[in-house]
Amino acid sequence: MRTSSLLFAAVTIVAVLAAAARGATAATVGSWQQIDINDPHVQELGRWAVAEMNRRTGLGGLTFNRVTIAEKQVVAGVNYRLTLEASSSGAKDGRYEAVVYEQDRSNARKLISFDPIH
Repeated sequence: MRTSSLLFAAVTIVAVLAAAARGATAATVGSWQQIDINDPHVQELGRWAVAEMNRRTGLGGLTFNRVTIAEKQVVAGVNYRLTLEASSSGAKDGRYEAVVYEQDRSNARKLISFDPIH
């Protein structure tokens, strides 16, 4: 009888831990999570966002400096929210927030927004 009680308790504990782990994973899908700004891919996304903004405006006035804050959001692909520094010709560095959508770390990227931070 004691063996069956211990077995039941062990199975119950495992089931509770498995349910908690599933719940923690589900809560992170769709939420923004901080990521490493030193990841070369993150810096490349920042560089690409500045180049894409220059292409869209036709001015070519911004030069990418670095990403200072980075977050990602897992959706049907990944949204990256980047705080970055960029220089414009002769002016001091400016801070911008860019949101880039990327599908499967491929070159399928879309610049969702690019706004100055005041």
